[in-house]
Amino acid sequence: MQNTHSYCVRIAALAISSLFSLSSMAAENPEQMTEGISQKNTEIVGFKLAGDLTFGYDSNIYDKDDHRSVRNLSWDLSLNSPINKQYKVYFLTGAYRALEDETGDFWNDSLIKLKRYSVYNFGESGTIDLSGQVTIPTSEASRDDDLQTALRIDLPVGFKVWEADISVSPRIKKNFHQYKTAGGRALTEWIYSLSMAADYSRNKFSTGVSVLVGNTVSYQGTRRDSFDYEVYSYVEYQFSDVLSGSLSASTSGFYTDAERGNLGDLELLDSDKAIFGADISLSF
Repeated sequence: MQNTHSYCVRIAALAISSLFSLSSMAAENPEQMTEGISQKNTEIVGFKLAGDLTFGYDSNIYDKDDHRSVRNLSWDLSLNSPINKQYKVYFLTGAYRALEDETGDFWNDSLIKLKRYSVYNFGESGTIDLSGQVTIPTSEASRDDDLQTALRIDLPVGFKVWEADISVSPRIKKNFHQYKTAGGRALTEWIYSLSMAADYSRNKFSTGVSVLVGNTVSYQGTRRDSFDYEVYSYVEYQFSDVLSGSLSASTSGFYTDAERGNLGDLELLDSDKAIFGADISLSF
């Protein structure tokens, strides 16, 4: 157990180092910097920790006695801290309690993410950001596959249409497994995907929909014949400055990004399983 803990600490240290190097390279390209960024934007703003703790329940709404029933209780912790006015670092972890089949408690993978805001601005509201995230393999599935870590690069493009926030984010992920196969099956080396989302807020209500489309390539170079996809929608109400609640529906399980909460991953999606959820979030 001590060796496992030390291994995860080393991965976390490598993750932070890699992400800082990635963002530094992006920041050194003057063609991607806008003229309006002042000297103040690179000043250290001090350590400020914020985040969300979310408790949720999800189900595919089959009767609990039906063999197809899936029900889970979950919690997710999302922490973030600005490094300066352009960079923010995130840490995300979580777990769930399965109430069907293999009843018990299971960890999700954890991640560390570094995001560089406003690499390029366009139009009245358009921005292009850059982010990189490293996976810490804390889930049972990742340990079974001997996943050592994974690196994902995102290039989010955001803009406003009327009063809605629109984002389009191409992304690519590289897995690092100890072996190329596990249990007689080929493991996934690359995941490339496109995330598209639209969000709208008015007073204390927010709503949105997102679509994730992608494909995978194994270590043997085999690509899936068809693209995986997921559609996720939600409605949220802000009860107070620190408390909010939401209802959601997904075609294939959890999926949101680091700023929103749940991890999700194309390899975990099942397009035959629609999931409905209810969450309560505490912000700090």
